[in-house]
Amino acid sequence: MGGVGSARASMRLSALFSKAEPIKCSGPTCSTPTINCSLLLLLLLSLIQLSGPVAAILSGALPVDWDQFGVGVAFLIGGEVVRRPIFCLLRVLYLRRAVGLSDAEITDIVGTRLSLPQDWLPNLLADPRTKTRIKICDVLFRKGGHVFTLTSTIIFNAFVVDDLGALVLSVSLCSVLLVMVQAIAISLFRGAAHRGHWWWLSWLFGAADRIRDGRLGQQNAMMGSTSMMWGIVASAGIALLGLPPQEDAEKLWALATQLVLLPLTYGDAMGEIIGTPFGRHRFKVKGLGEINEKSLEGCAAVFLGSLIPGLIVLGTGAADPCAIPAAWGLAAAIAVLTTITETIAFRSTDNFVIPACNAVLVVIWWHVGLAVDEGNDAYDVLDSFDSRNHSLAVKSPAFGNTPTYGLVE
Repeated sequence: MGGVGSARASMRLSALFSKAEPIKCSGPTCSTPTINCSLLLLLLLSLIQLSGPVAAILSGALPVDWDQFGVGVAFLIGGEVVRRPIFCLLRVLYLRRAVGLSDAEITDIVGTRLSLPQDWLPNLLADPRTKTRIKICDVLFRKGGHVFTLTSTIIFNAFVVDDLGALVLSVSLCSVLLVMVQAIAISLFRGAAHRGHWWWLSWLFGAADRIRDGRLGQQNAMMGSTSMMWGIVASAGIALLGLPPQEDAEKLWALATQLVLLPLTYGDAMGEIIGTPFGRHRFKVKGLGEINEKSLEGCAAVFLGSLIPGLIVLGTGAADPCAIPAAWGLAAAIAVLTTITETIAFRSTDNFVIPACNAVLVVIWWHVGLAVDEGNDAYDVLDSFDSRNHSLAVKSPAFGNTPTYGLVE
């Protein structure tokens, strides 16, 4: 009996993704040249993002611990290989059980969507009940993956790979490989004859292809991944240029990393988690997708989601608040800046804009803090600025007048 049941279940899954007919809609579909150009552009942006760390490594500006790099690549690939299929399977289950979509409708969602007509999404969301539950679906699986990936990156940096060069190169390389495989899959398997293949190929996107982005859902997900890596690489570069070397100011770098990445991880996610189902005061924004809007409630959630994690880090001692002058004020300023940049950034580029702008603010705040504290009894800033490594030697009476880098290390 168990064998018969398994066979029937297998036949049902096969029927779901290979025999189901697409939704009958009218209107034009995306042209092949447009699709190919968008994929090439995304791939080019991803490769340019990788070229930055590679150039820094070859020039000697960014040393790499190659053992940690290997561990980092294995950690990142292993985590995503496990996460993405699970999120895809859970989304299919939710769409079938909670939303009540048919096999054909689910097949259209997990496929490339680029061959679907222009009115596919409006027809899918015509029923208010379906529209509401699809909003919840997007929040659960798109932003759930966002939080998982970025939280893993923070843990990865804190406990697995603490070498900056290994961290930046591993996440950058893995991003390029992911976008490359995604682009190949869309290019080769987007026709109606390949609909059944997307039961497995959809795992490449890990349910990050937001349903309400319509036919551009997968491109939006690819743009989000690329811009996130651009953000991590750019923020690391800004810190390298503006802060003392990591080996000389470990506490400063630890706090700066938390303050830059936590708003992207939780503030950005809270904007959609609260704004999508509960937002009432909505306004249009620019973005890659068929529905581009935000809400005032979502903006408030971004602010709180950016502020509270920063305060927790400072209050619990997870990072040393003495490493940056007036760190509590910096956490509040970063929350305000994150809310502004997340709101005005072109959708899917906020993953770049948020950490890059936050990194600039951290660097400026640190330098201004040193200038303000100059001459103070607590911080005797020496005239020993080293232009080679961009570091300031600081002598603190509280620590035996021992020269240190940053404020208190």
